[in-house]
Amino acid sequence: MGFRALGVTCAVFVGVWVLTSGKDAAPPTTTTSAFCKIIWLIGVPCTEVNSAIVTQIKAMGSYTLGSVTSMAVQANHTSGVGQIESVNFTMAPTSVILGCHVQGTSVSAVWYSLFDNGINFCNLRNVIKGSGLYKAPGFLEFTNEWLCLGCGFSAC
Repeated sequence: MGFRALGVTCAVFVGVWVLTSGKDAAPPTTTTSAFCKIIWLIGVPCTEVNSAIVTQIKAMGSYTLGSVTSMAVQANHTSGVGQIESVNFTMAPTSVILGCHVQGTSVSAVWYSLFDNGINFCNLRNVIKGSGLYKAPGFLEFTNEWLCLGCGFSAC
């Protein structure tokens, strides 16, 4: 039982560190559009994560794939009402679990979309879920209402 508590404590510590580490893809602090930032820890190499994300985005009709590098994927999502959101995934290898630290951001392009009913959350979540990465070993997800407007009441 002591090892389980230690493992949970370590996971919480890593999650807090990841969320407060100041990575460069954080949404602007003065944004007037809806946004979402999610951090995932995934126990597979970043090359596999990148490939799964690109394959899933290509398979989803409402996404347009933009630039792709070995550690970043950019796309645009067009909602059913024609609203466009910029969707980005950045990856960095982790040494703790020999896996991948993934940061996803989705930002609406229009100023009046501050409360988007979780559309930006679903943009990110649907790619990760559709790709099957949520079933990968060591999968952990970190976000909250401060980082992802509407994540608490979204229906993806």
